[in-house]
Amino acid sequence: MVYRRYASRMTTARERYEKKTKVITFRVNLEVYAELEEIRAKGGLSYSDLIKAGAGIARQEIAAKLAQISGLQDRLAELSAAVERKQQELDQFVNEERARRLKQLDTEMAAFKLFDRRWSTEQVSLKLSIAQEEVLCYLQEWAQERKEKRVLERELLRACLKKHIEILQQRMSFAHLLPSTSQETLQELERLIKNCQRLLSAPSRISKADREFLLAEYSARILPKRGSTP
Repeated sequence: MVYRRYASRMTTARERYEKKTKVITFRVNLEVYAELEEIRAKGGLSYSDLIKAGAGIARQEIAAKLAQISGLQDRLAELSAAVERKQQELDQFVNEERARRLKQLDTEMAAFKLFDRRWSTEQVSLKLSIAQEEVLCYLQEWAQERKEKRVLERELLRACLKKHIEILQQRMSFAHLLPSTSQETLQELERLIKNCQRLLSAPSRISKADREFLLAEYSARILPKRGSTP
């Protein structure tokens, strides 16, 4: 009777133990086995202790690898966000540049229509609210397409003449500030300015010598280079 109770307790304890444990069978090569035996002998460890220690080391290594992976994932997320920002900036630039170019083409077409109607550069500049330099750039394109070289030459000459008037007016202002300036000098400057202003409406009346002087002196400063449309 006592034996039965003892055997029953043993059976129950064994069942509890089996529920909490698993039998693991695996093979290792002889070198690994020798190392395990040496470690077990030096530390007085059982195979179960070795497995527990190995599991702890594995957990540490796995945790370290997971932390490394997490760091790489964070870095990858940062890089992805940076790439997305750059792509958005690029898309914005492309859209703005496309809109700018379309607006420029609209302005160019409007300028061409006005040149076809023989509007002057001043009139086109006022009508389209663009700078004189931009108007001259469109005029170059228009003159080449329409084969209107004479119109371009006339408008360029007028632009040079306007620049010359500005220079003369500056000289006049400076001359007024100098006590040594004679009355004859002031009168001569005033005469030149009025004469140039009259020629603006009739550039064909400009003499050959004055034409050559004006073009040589101012055309390089006034006429934009080809392909430099703002």
